[in-house]
Amino acid sequence: MPFIPTRFIHASNLRLDHQAQGVGAVSTESQTILEDCTLDTFSHLIDACREHEIDFLLLSGNSFIADDFSIRARIALIEGFQKLAADQIQVFIVPGQHDPLSAWDLQYNWPANITFLSPQDRDVIDILREDETIATLQILGSAHRKYSQPLKLNQRNQLFNKQEERALSIGLIAANLPTDHSDTHGESTQSIPLSLSDEYLPAEWQSEESNEISVDYLALCKGTQRHTFEMHPGVAHHPGTAQGLNFGEHEQNGVTLVTVGTEAQLEQRTLRIASVRWLVLELNLQPELSRAQLIQHMQESLLSQIRGHHEKLWMVRWQFQGSGELFDSLRSFKHQSSLSNELALAVKERLQVGIEQSFYLKPEIRELRETHSTLSQLFQAQLEQFKSETQLPLKQ
Repeated sequence: MPFIPTRFIHASNLRLDHQAQGVGAVSTESQTILEDCTLDTFSHLIDACREHEIDFLLLSGNSFIADDFSIRARIALIEGFQKLAADQIQVFIVPGQHDPLSAWDLQYNWPANITFLSPQDRDVIDILREDETIATLQILGSAHRKYSQPLKLNQRNQLFNKQEERALSIGLIAANLPTDHSDTHGESTQSIPLSLSDEYLPAEWQSEESNEISVDYLALCKGTQRHTFEMHPGVAHHPGTAQGLNFGEHEQNGVTLVTVGTEAQLEQRTLRIASVRWLVLELNLQPELSRAQLIQHMQESLLSQIRGHHEKLWMVRWQFQGSGELFDSLRSFKHQSSLSNELALAVKERLQVGIEQSFYLKPEIRELRETHSTLSQLFQAQLEQFKSETQLPLKQ
């Protein structure tokens, strides 16, 4: 089969209409943005699919949270898929841990461009463009299905062998693997580590006697962080989450645009489509640092961040480590609020994005040691006093 260039977007953990966690008190405007952020991000995803003229969209788990029973999530999915259908863009949906197949209401008349897959499926699906196969898609197994066909990743895939050009083959490990919780503008290229750890595979695939399966792109679903692994020379990839929902998901958010061109090279680009960015910014406060100097450092740290095209709000957590009078004063909520307001006014005209700030204070290691030493001494003194008081009646 001659090799055919193709382009698709791989997205995961959309979690439509699921709400952010660990937010605290925010303004009414910020609260509205936070409530709608996953829906806005999905709208940006649909726009990106049309803008890049992709052949298909691959959703690999947790498109919504079934336990939320969200009507808004369902409406967003239907309207988004209808827009893609109008542009003849196919959508392949693999249910995840939080959006099982039963929650998708398969009795509903979904648009004709939608294909649902399940962990039980073992057939190879041909993805067509004008009656020509441009890629194949196959569920290779899941962590909870011991009869799944084993896969060995130490193979040399044929996609990059120009002697045998063919359609892209996509394998997918179904969801239900254990989840793992743990600032970039626009688009970026993902670096590729050298190997795929066994922790990302079902246990039965970690045997040396595993059979080899030829896949050029292995779609993973593991937690909310991005992962890319070389497969000599194909790739195994998990796009993470399109929109972070807490400070533990601040590092890399986005969806992945995968392009296979005429030169048989697989290119991955991260598209940043989130409307809310979570930032954790660290500063070291020396004892001699003044308030004016601190505000200057904070301002420089904020302004060094480049605003993403779709970003409306930055959720900023300041992590301060240090000691001194200024550091100690920031234990007060009143002083934190005053500092936050002053900084917001200073950067308002230049930042052009809403910000909500919180503070986390971490004493210096030396101070922690001294505190630990003082507590130990106090405990020892109390222990000796207790011994003395309890032994006294016996002596009498």
